[in-house]
Amino acid sequence: MLIEKEVFLLKIVRLTFFILFLSLAFVSIKLSIKTDERNYDWRNNSDGTVTIIHYNGPHIEFPFPSRLNGKKVAKVSSGIFEKRDIYSFLPKVY
Repeated sequence: MLIEKEVFLLKIVRLTFFILFLSLAFVSIKLSIKTDERNYDWRNNSDGTVTIIHYNGPHIEFPFPSRLNGKKVAKVSSGIFEKRDIYSFLPKVY
C-alpha cells in the first residue's frame, strides 16, 4: 500500500514538472518574438528566408517588414489580403 502511494506521488511530481516545463517553454517562445512581429504568421523557407502567410494586425495598414525573427522576408502569400480593406503598405525595418 505504501509503495502505491509513493508511485502515485512520483507521477504527480513528474506531471507537475512537465506542465511547468511546457509553460516555461511557451513563455520563452513568445518572449523571443518581438511585439511587432506577433501580428504576422510566417513559414520558414529552405533558403533561410521567410514567407508571410497571415497578417493579424490592423485592417487599414500593412506594415511590410524586411525581417521577421531575424530572417529576411522573401515573399508574402497572396491570400493574406483576401477579405481585408488594406489602404496602405508601410515599410517597416526591424
